[in-house]
Amino acid sequence: MGTDTVNCRLRRCTGMLVVLLTVVVSACSFKTLYNQLDILIPEYVEGMVTLDDLLENELELRSRSLLEWHRSTQLVQYAAWLRALQAETGRLTPARARQLVAEMDGFWDALANRLDDDMAVLLPGLGAGQQAELYASIAAKNEEFREEYIEPDVAARREAYFDSTREAYESWIGTVNDDQEATIRQATNRLIDTASLRLQRREQWQDGIRDLLAERGSRQEKSLRLRAYLASFEFSKGQEMDSKTAHNKDIIIQLTVAISGSMTEKQQEHFIVKTDDYIRMLTELSEHR
Repeated sequence: MGTDTVNCRLRRCTGMLVVLLTVVVSACSFKTLYNQLDILIPEYVEGMVTLDDLLENELELRSRSLLEWHRSTQLVQYAAWLRALQAETGRLTPARARQLVAEMDGFWDALANRLDDDMAVLLPGLGAGQQAELYASIAAKNEEFREEYIEPDVAARREAYFDSTREAYESWIGTVNDDQEATIRQATNRLIDTASLRLQRREQWQDGIRDLLAERGSRQEKSLRLRAYLASFEFSKGQEMDSKTAHNKDIIIQLTVAISGSMTEKQQEHFIVKTDDYIRMLTELSEHR
């Protein structure tokens, strides 16, 4: 339901480690975790598939290159984005909210493109046994996704998403009041469940990679095919997925505008302090080499 914050496809998991740390970890641990990503990303990948020394070294080099790019070009943009959002405190409009969401989508696309390029190079280097291990790991992650997002009944899933949405807003503005909680409840009740569609796409993504790696050709040829496949995958979601995603995004934008307009003075102060902390940390990280 809504955006999948635990999308466990390989590229989204590494992306989550790099980007979503800004919203899911406490301020005191963010810088420490970010500075350890050159270790955490290879460890995560090696938890999915056993690598030989050559591929392990290649993964570590690419992880460092990815993080250097992210640190030097992306973090300053995230800080600027937070400043822009901060400037709208208490007066956010739907049009401005859509602009800010579009900018954040651009950040995701830029990171996804980098991760796709790295995967397109690394995956063709896996042997048959390593590929089988990776597919089994992804299948296990997909099963976890099914158990958490599809198997619970509609009421349980809706309640879980209400809870996570409320917690997300509270992480930025502090405790919500009864009226704000009711607004969040009304909005999340209007969201369209997309879990089954997202699982289908996860499986399609895996099947597409499996088919390409099984084709004849050199590692370089397979890399080129994979890069083209991964680049096009995000643009082939299908009409149903596009329609439901747009519907859900519009509801979240409306909700964010409503919450912004209803913030108390104390909540506004909490938001300013929280965003100031992240702006400072993102700026410091971008300057650290």
